Amino acid sequence: MIGIGSATNPNAAALAMPSWMSWWPGPFGRSWVLDSLNLGSGPAMLGGLLWLAAGLALIGAGLGWFGVLLPGEQWPRLALAGGVLGLLALTLFFHPFYLVAVVLDVAIVVLAWGRLAAS
Repeated sequence: MIGIGSATNPNAAALAMPSWMSWWPGPFGRSWVLDSLNLGSGPAMLGGLLWLAAGLALIGAGLGWFGVLLPGEQWPRLALAGGVLGLLALTLFFHPFYLVAVVLDVAIVVLAWGRLAAS
C-alpha cells in the first residue's frame, strides 16, 4: 500500500507530517533519493512498482508457506526476493515510521536465506 501513491500519481503532494515529526527532513510517502535527483515522475512510478513487486512476492511466499499456489519448497525463494526488494524500496523511500518494516524484511531475508542454504 505504501507504493500506491507513487505508482498511481507520482506528482501528488506528500502526506502532511505531524508536528512532532518536524525534525525529519523528508516528506512521508515520497522518495528522498528520487526527489533529490529531480528525475521526474517516471522513476517515482518505478519506485511505486518496486513496492508492489516486493509486496506480491511476500504474499506469494506466504501462500506458498501454507501450501497454496506453490510447491512447498518454492516459498523461500519468493520470500528472499520479496525481502530484498522490500529493503531496496525502504532504502529509496526511507522514513523513521518504516523501521519496523526494515526489521521484518531483514528477518525474512535471513530466515529465507537460511532455509535455502539448508536445502
